[in-house]
Amino acid sequence: MEDKSIAIREASSEDLKAVQQFLQPFMDSQQLLQRTSIELELLLKHAFVASQVQAGEASSGDWPIVGFVALEVYSKKLAEIQCLAVEEQFRRRGVGRELVKCCIQRATDEKVKELLAISSSEEMLMACGFDYALPNQKRAFFLQPGE
Repeated sequence: MEDKSIAIREASSEDLKAVQQFLQPFMDSQQLLQRTSIELELLLKHAFVASQVQAGEASSGDWPIVGFVALEVYSKKLAEIQCLAVEEQFRRRGVGRELVKCCIQRATDEKVKELLAISSSEEMLMACGFDYALPNQKRAFFLQPGE
């Protein structure tokens, strides 16, 4: 990763409150879907936190969160990258890319066949190997009900 002052680790249940606080502005601005505490707690099973390393801090749990991502494994066939968020001042430094790589590795470890990501940051996802369609031309279709 380009920024040596960032550490990425697996999230734990102890991170729930800090993750909620970190994600709330992204949810308030509708950059991310609203999530309840219970939903976030379930996502922590396959989630990763990027923290800014602070000299003199006791442990990584004390470092401020600057990025977060979760992988929701639906089945051995499909998983989805969710809640990808990086603090504005840490964007374009490889933090998001490293978080996505953690999800790709976790999906590989879980033997998931297809990984889905929905984002407004297509360039970053494409740099991580994602594309608009799988080789066999599967596509996602969307509809906004009631509009």
